[in-house]
Amino acid sequence: MIATIRSLINRLGIDVVRTTTYNHDLGDHLRNVLAAQQIDAVLDVGANRGGYGELLRRCGFKGRIYSFEPVSSVFTKLEAAARGDDLWTCHNFALSDAAGEHAINVYEGDVFSSFLNVNDYSKDIWANLRRQTTETVRLARLDEVLGELPGLAGCSRLMIKLDTQGYDLRAFRGAGDVLDRVEALQSEITFLPLYDRMDDPYKVLAEYRDAGFYVSGMYPINRDPSLAIVEYDCVMVARRETAKLWETAPVAD
Repeated sequence: MIATIRSLINRLGIDVVRTTTYNHDLGDHLRNVLAAQQIDAVLDVGANRGGYGELLRRCGFKGRIYSFEPVSSVFTKLEAAARGDDLWTCHNFALSDAAGEHAINVYEGDVFSSFLNVNDYSKDIWANLRRQTTETVRLARLDEVLGELPGLAGCSRLMIKLDTQGYDLRAFRGAGDVLDRVEALQSEITFLPLYDRMDDPYKVLAEYRDAGFYVSGMYPINRDPSLAIVEYDCVMVARRETAKLWETAPVAD
């Protein structure tokens, strides 16, 4: 009966799909991952103005959101986005693999603000990267600031979203034992480097895999004029048993 109804609707140029299997765009995939992994808190690292938190709410996520944004002028806009949401808290520092202070490059296009320097390739594409200032910001390890995150102690199934413009691995490494509670991960994987001294994307993916995270979906963020992918939003789920399989897999001759 269902197949017959769907066939009739298809003739009208309309398709009907199950929302739990529709993963064509990032928002729908996030909705499915949040439900399947039973996520009760999301750590939004590199929150910028709060767009990701707003996306989570549009996806129906009702758990806690902890957003981290170090740039003071952008943080003000993040706080405005989270205002009125009692389960969304904002924190004005960056997560890394070591505590301290560090100068961050703040570009006119503030989504590109980074501890790294943009390269000439990026400046040729985006004119708003040619003007920059610097700001000294606080760095902290996630596993050392848990007491600053209200309610996190009661959350057992976490998701970490990383969008730190070249510093994702450092924030990931600073999670330490918190990773035992992480059931999903999102990281921006860059294949055409936008900054000097960026981590190799294949090594980044290998480190996530070795920590037990398996790719669930990759969604293009942008392409260059040749149509080569510049960056992906890479969503991963915890499959720690898969990492063990790779350890024992035979090496091809």
